[in-house]
Amino acid sequence: MYRTTVSNDFVVWVGGAFGWIPPQVYYLIGLATVFMNRDIVTFGILGAAHSLNHSLFLVLPPLLGNIAQGLGVSFQTLGLVATATYFIYGIGALAGGPLSDMIGSVKVARISIGLAGVSSLLFIVCREIYAFSAAMFLMAIWASFYHPTANKLIAQAFPSKVGNAMGIHNAAGNAGQVLTPTVAFLLGVVIDWRASFIFFGLLSIGTAYLMDRIVIDEDAPTGERKIALGEFLRIPHFWQILLFNALIGFIFRGVEVFFPTFLRLGQGYTGEFAAIGSSMILLFGVAGQLIGGRGSDKVGPTKILLGAVVGVFVGLLVLLLVPTSYPVVIAFTFIYGVAVFAHQPSMTNLVSRVTPRHLMGLSYGVMFFFSFGLGSIAAAVLGWLTDGYGVVFAFWSNAVVAVALLGVALLIYRTFGNASSESGS
Repeated sequence: MYRTTVSNDFVVWVGGAFGWIPPQVYYLIGLATVFMNRDIVTFGILGAAHSLNHSLFLVLPPLLGNIAQGLGVSFQTLGLVATATYFIYGIGALAGGPLSDMIGSVKVARISIGLAGVSSLLFIVCREIYAFSAAMFLMAIWASFYHPTANKLIAQAFPSKVGNAMGIHNAAGNAGQVLTPTVAFLLGVVIDWRASFIFFGLLSIGTAYLMDRIVIDEDAPTGERKIALGEFLRIPHFWQILLFNALIGFIFRGVEVFFPTFLRLGQGYTGEFAAIGSSMILLFGVAGQLIGGRGSDKVGPTKILLGAVVGVFVGLLVLLLVPTSYPVVIAFTFIYGVAVFAHQPSMTNLVSRVTPRHLMGLSYGVMFFFSFGLGSIAAAVLGWLTDGYGVVFAFWSNAVVAVALLGVALLIYRTFGNASSESGS
């Protein structure tokens, strides 16, 4: 069977770059090149799938105020809904990893992105908070299977350069997300906030249809339903990795959901600039993914993780302590965007090094539950703090958590430093 390689980084990156090309052009190019180079098609579709998996939820932050007003609810209520949504998104990863072991990664990824897109169509009938919550929850259930599935697939397909392959896949996803907050805001203002969810849902359905073009070798599905939880729990010091993911998940979700509101209500910027600010984080995150992926192969994942956490902390201090201005906001989006996304391929690389191959799907599932699931409490915490004390005060909770995260990163560097010696060439 055909097997993709990462020996030609240019070919792989061109494929991943399909994620940021406007959707209509992407589909035309994807169909036109299907018989020309399967490397490009495979990474193009995976990049688009990764992008849309996040874009379905990136609609919420720039339209938070519009949705709250339209449904007649508080920020705290929407924060609770967001927390429950992301918790479901995280807990579903616990099933996504083992499920990919049973029936195959490509099949699970295709089901995930396709049915998440179908679920978004429920927003057509959302007129009150209960229907909105149900639509968010159902969309999160299906979308939750994607991450551990895709990461397991890539780790097995490219064992000698896991970090680089993860970085390229994640960077393609980031590139595709860059315009999501801005497009979602414009659709929400010009048409209706529901139209934004539906638009990205339709793109997800189309991408799921194209995923039958993906051809990547992976371990044969086991068909087994037994989950080796006991063996997983005996992986030495894995709790440190899980704690790291819970803390950085809190910061990531807190910034993602409330950064546009912070700029609008806390700093007095326009809604358009707030949406662009979110897009800039994702744009700079493309560089972060590539740096984190390549760097974790070259110097080791623990060093990149430590550097990424320092960058996250510094970025938050710049935003919160330096008098606000356009250059300050841009500086934050650059520092934070590069740093927070650099940790992702580094962490997945580290997990692949310390986890037995047959436990990889389960390990990624648990890891993403702690990051996307437990970390999602940030939306409820910041929502409560915003209603009670203002969004600027609420945003400081991210910096406080970053101090604890720095301590855990130092512990991981000390414990798993030997993993750095296994860096690829």
